[in-house]
Amino acid sequence: MPLHISLQREDHSLNEVVVEGTYRSILNREDSRSVAVVDRKFIADNRSGSLMQTLRRLPGISSIDIGSGQSKPLIRGLGFDRVVVAENGVAHQGQQWGADHGLEIDQYGIENVEVIKGPASLMYGSGAIGGVIDMRSFSIPGQNSSGVAVDLTGRSNNQSIGGSVALFKRWNHLFLRARVSAVDYADYRVPADSIEYYSYYFQLKDGAMRNTAGYENNGNLALGWTSDKFMTRLTVSQLNAKSGFFANAHGLEIRTSSIDYDRSSRTIDLPYQQVRHRKVTSNTTISPGAHQIRINAGWQHNRREEFSEAVAHGYMPKPPDNLERWFQKETRSVNVRWKIPEIGRHNLTVGGDVEHQGE
Repeated sequence: MPLHISLQREDHSLNEVVVEGTYRSILNREDSRSVAVVDRKFIADNRSGSLMQTLRRLPGISSIDIGSGQSKPLIRGLGFDRVVVAENGVAHQGQQWGADHGLEIDQYGIENVEVIKGPASLMYGSGAIGGVIDMRSFSIPGQNSSGVAVDLTGRSNNQSIGGSVALFKRWNHLFLRARVSAVDYADYRVPADSIEYYSYYFQLKDGAMRNTAGYENNGNLALGWTSDKFMTRLTVSQLNAKSGFFANAHGLEIRTSSIDYDRSSRTIDLPYQQVRHRKVTSNTTISPGAHQIRINAGWQHNRREEFSEAVAHGYMPKPPDNLERWFQKETRSVNVRWKIPEIGRHNLTVGGDVEHQGE
């Protein structure tokens, strides 16, 4: 005997369903190391005079500041050649030298930063005893898209004015990105009429730290090709910066100098430094099946010069010019990483790195 079943229609309205997931939460759950991840929004909301002054808002991160426009990283008190700074998979070379040598990276172009606090030498080399600051810039645009991004910043303390313009365009597989940035700042100001340095007290005009003005300009261009299993990108960049040293903190007595450090808050007089950093990097990712191979290659040329007023010491002759010292380093590097598919709950990565440095 046939059985007939009749169903009645009922409509139900469900509440909104939100699925949330971030790379930061996944990394903190799966990585035993102390890792902090920040995105472009964090950098934009906390932007300071330099990239490291922005990142020092993270716990355990601090910086050595060279004036108000340049700084170098410290992770849990360790810095210089104990901390690796990488940009797009290539270790940045230059900031390890001295306390006056800052980090020559355009903070407007950084989109993601991963900070590893603690030893990471196995993955990043012997220089990563204190930790790693791994930066990512130039994300791949969406297919058949184009756009313009403009960033403007200003600060009242040192009358800093900065801006950056970025252009991007992607066709089916080919993509192009370009960015130009510039920052100009005047003397830094403090709420004091004088400052003590080696038991000497120096008077400050209107609270300004004399000769701490400077500027920085950056330009970079990236050209790449991407598909489902292959991506390659070539990036060319150059940074130029000039910044003054506070006159009385560089071995120069204001009482014996004929330089007028107070004639303009934006004048850069002796002593000062000039830095030029050129970089060419290549990033290639190959994904055969579940495997992933990454090849990063880079060429960098860093030149830094310090200038100070020529002064005769004792019976020694007076130096012929104002060039006090200069540093120059050229670096060529290649690193390869092969990520093998997960075996159970284990991840395996095999790789190697080759680096050559010279003048």
